[in-house]
Amino acid sequence: MNREKEEGAVSGAASPKKLLIVEDDLPLALQWRRFLQGEFTVEVASTREEALSHLEKGEIALLLLDLGLPPSSETPQVGLELLREITEKDPLLKVIVITAHGQDEVAHTALSFGAYDFLVKPVDEEMLLTLLRRATWRWGLEREWLSSREEGLPVPMVVASEAMRKVVDEVRRIAPLEVNVLIMGESGTGKELIAQLLHRWSRREGRPFVAVDCAAIPVTLGEAELFGAERGAYTGAVKRMEGKVAQAEGGTLFLDEMGELSWELQAKLLRFLETKEYAPLGGRARKGDVRVIAATNRNLEEEVRRGKFRLDLFYRMNQLTVTVPPLRERRDDILPLARHFINQLSREFGLPPSSLSPDAEEAILQHPFPGNVRELRNMISRALLLAGGGTITPQHFGLGVGEGTGDVGFSTPGPGYDLPRARRALEERWIKEALKRHGGKIAPAAKDLGIPRGTLYDILKRHGIKIGENI
Repeated sequence: MNREKEEGAVSGAASPKKLLIVEDDLPLALQWRRFLQGEFTVEVASTREEALSHLEKGEIALLLLDLGLPPSSETPQVGLELLREITEKDPLLKVIVITAHGQDEVAHTALSFGAYDFLVKPVDEEMLLTLLRRATWRWGLEREWLSSREEGLPVPMVVASEAMRKVVDEVRRIAPLEVNVLIMGESGTGKELIAQLLHRWSRREGRPFVAVDCAAIPVTLGEAELFGAERGAYTGAVKRMEGKVAQAEGGTLFLDEMGELSWELQAKLLRFLETKEYAPLGGRARKGDVRVIAATNRNLEEEVRRGKFRLDLFYRMNQLTVTVPPLRERRDDILPLARHFINQLSREFGLPPSSLSPDAEEAILQHPFPGNVRELRNMISRALLLAGGGTITPQHFGLGVGEGTGDVGFSTPGPGYDLPRARRALEERWIKEALKRHGGKIAPAAKDLGIPRGTLYDILKRHGIKIGENI
């Protein structure tokens, strides 16, 4: 993909982040601005005073700072003082410092003052772009986290769209009420997170939150699963079994996909909701102090008409409802969610931080996501393994653009898919291909893969790859 096309994809997929270049060599600063202008909104300053003036005007996400600033451009002192001043004012700002060759101690001092990273002159522009993309990604994640803390979200939710903000506001309003709640929405929209939010904002916070996958309860063991069973209550009951209601005592019982419950179990659940009393199989009746929150991806009113769901239970659970919109109706959440999953799964997989290429952002923004947030997470998981810590492109998603339609299709692993083994095989294949392309040279291969040279050496050692022998 050429740079002009890439720049167009960026402007269409997401608003460019604001970058301030602080460099007293004006021709060099303008050269960097021309190179970066399509992906970032670039401003230029040549002195400490100009830099502070720009920072006061508006939200700067990224700062490229040459430490050699007037009036003493030959030393890093002014640049280091400016770095400390601005990172104290805005810890979220990502600062990449530029140092002269041989100034390792200065670079380490800059990192201790809060710099995100450093580059040594002469600066490789492609390396600069990669570093700025990663810094942008980190800035976005930290801002999302800070925003969620400011909103008082006690669960790891990404709320960027107006549609989800309305859902969260509704949850905040009804959470303290001691009534049953029915959460409706398609599969994969995050209904359990909403249930957790209801629990955390209620007086029952600190007490158990017990989730039950109603679709996974065996028909013959449904009553025992929910209400428990004494030893010998049925064939195979060799010991006492504590039910989910007892486990949730004093807290919240979350019934995921309640529409999957059998007719008989619906009747027993209704009785518990009406009387707050239940009896384990083979045991005596007892009281239960539990708030019930249920979720469904079905139209329960239609299920009632078809005779598949009890009308009285529907009325009992339908006291308050929360509807979670599908991902296709809250597209402002897609990129923040993608970045959140990249951060989360990179740590889980032991991979270096990655980022989405502009055309990858554009591609996922166009996708209809029938599987909602769950599908997005699975896509990111697969793409991270394929990218191996490098920049994620549409190819890592397994995308195919339909002729003349723009429709995007995602391939998914089949039965027996061994994720760790597939990851190792893909990683080894990509490393070997990169080394072949560059004649076994480490530095250009690492740059091609978007990973540091040290990381590439570690991967070669892990796979037992010896340059010249295995490639």
